[in-house]
Amino acid sequence: MLRDKPLIIFFMIAFLIPIIAVVIVTVIYGLQTGLVTNQLSLTSLIVVLAMVHAPLVAAMISAYVDERAEGLKNLFRGLKHWRFKAEWYVRALLIFPLSILASLLIMSLFSDNYTPAFFISILVVGTFISALWEEVGWTGFATPRMLKRLSPLKVGLSLGFIHWLWHLAADFWGSSAFYEEIYLYAIHALLWLIGLLVLRIITLWIYVRTNSLVLGWLTHFSYTGGQLLLVPLSLTAIETLLWNSVFVILLLFVMLLLLGLNTDFRNYWRSGENWSSDFPG
Repeated sequence: MLRDKPLIIFFMIAFLIPIIAVVIVTVIYGLQTGLVTNQLSLTSLIVVLAMVHAPLVAAMISAYVDERAEGLKNLFRGLKHWRFKAEWYVRALLIFPLSILASLLIMSLFSDNYTPAFFISILVVGTFISALWEEVGWTGFATPRMLKRLSPLKVGLSLGFIHWLWHLAADFWGSSAFYEEIYLYAIHALLWLIGLLVLRIITLWIYVRTNSLVLGWLTHFSYTGGQLLLVPLSLTAIETLLWNSVFVILLLFVMLLLLGLNTDFRNYWRSGENWSSDFPG
């Protein structure tokens, strides 16, 4: 991967944009005083918009530098692939929301605070668009290039870790005050890492079988949008960590179920071969 200059350029730009936005906002306004999703403001809007647009901007610049107009055309080529069996849409749209819902229902047995919210907000709608901007970068640009050198599982793990690192600057700015104690934030960050690794592994599985940026987009939206739709915003820091712990455990259980019951997922997991960006959809 280190020999792929456009990929290096992509990661550099994708990381720099949100970091610069966080630094500027912090210098001028200071850290966020609470959880971003609970305290929408101009400053949080600036940071969030910079973050979600960064992979798109980075991908477009890198693709143009590499192949000019043809690179931009190839970048969005995956959006043409959307005609698949219903099972692929079910996987993309339901694996994560059902896991979120199940974890909340389990926790609601112990406290009514965990009762699923089912609340459609501007954040949920915004996530539908922002997930596309992100996936143009992660799935549309980075994934095909990484698949030329690594197996799908290795790409999922590598990109999941990179995706987590990319979030950290904006996430620390937007949620560290909510968790107050640094050790609580560290637990949050660790749980989030596990969740993003599972997200990337499942997204890669769907992508290598369909070559579809559309399904990558919907999978990402189901993960983030599902949380904004179902998880109550009134949860305290400790309650959030407890719910997140159950959610992560359920995600790992889902992975085990897929390994045990789905031959295609098991073959994907065991695959040691590299994949061309031109594999059939």
